[in-house]
Amino acid sequence: MSHAVHGLLDSGCVDRIVVAGSARHRAARPLPTFDDDRVLFVADDGVTTGPGTVSQQDPPGEAAGPAQVSQHAFGTALRAAWTAAAPGPDDVALVHDARRAFVPASVVAAVVDAVRDGAPAAVPVEPVADTIKVVDAEGVVHGTRDRSLLRHAQTPVAVRAGGLDELLTDDSGVTDVVELLTRLDGRARTVPGDPHGMCVRTPFDVAVIEALLSTENTA
Repeated sequence: MSHAVHGLLDSGCVDRIVVAGSARHRAARPLPTFDDDRVLFVADDGVTTGPGTVSQQDPPGEAAGPAQVSQHAFGTALRAAWTAAAPGPDDVALVHDARRAFVPASVVAAVVDAVRDGAPAAVPVEPVADTIKVVDAEGVVHGTRDRSLLRHAQTPVAVRAGGLDELLTDDSGVTDVVELLTRLDGRARTVPGDPHGMCVRTPFDVAVIEALLSTENTA
């Protein structure tokens, strides 16, 4: 979480960061207070701590348990953050997954610039290098997808605040970042992502990102 917050601050284009999640994690896994009044924590029950305070919690949409619990957690956390941030309709809002903690500041700036230049939304992407096969329910291969048209989506997703406010007032809600992109209905512009924007979920992912950072630090 600390890396994710500092990465956004280092971009030079973020005025406020609201970390939203379950209040139970504040007591279980607290992080040091940030000496920056642009950062605050808001629990999904609407209780705000800060400014300058952030606590460890599951990333939005990553609550333990069945899929419906994760979806509820993301939507609740996003709405809590949105209420606390209180952006104006012309502001640029970023929705970020804290597991992508090492995304470069240049990528953050790129999605913000794309929206400032007129795009309703922007998302960083990386090309798909693997061969993608289409299979049926029995696991039988029926074809190969054209990977030249496929991309790995990363975060943060940048959205004009007025547009995101409309999505959040939808009764069915936004359940995760993928659903957010789907609801933008072809309005999201892509910008080049970065390998460092990978989602760190497993011990293997940790080893990969540590190797990348170690190589760069010794270069």
